[in-house]
Amino acid sequence: MSTPAVSATTARANLFNLIKEVAADHTVKRITSNAGDAVLMSAEDYESWQETVYLLRSPANARRLMEAVARDKAGESGINKTMEELESLTADAAGDE
Repeated sequence: MSTPAVSATTARANLFNLIKEVAADHTVKRITSNAGDAVLMSAEDYESWQETVYLLRSPANARRLMEAVARDKAGESGINKTMEELESLTADAAGDE
């Protein structure tokens, strides 16, 4: 997957438009410079990426997540409670505190 690149000079001149673009379109821009390259992405996408990295850091957690994705793709959600039952469980747990 190729990330569109712009020079640091172009990025500086068009920073506000680049910010609007990556925030609206959820795209990433590579900013090239002799000092080293960088990327510009929306804060929302960055936070989501960081959360994914954190969740996959643990091999056991990564395995459980991948198994859940496979079950979901196979149409086996694993959820056998109604929303009302889940909300009741949450309310009960909050009352125990």
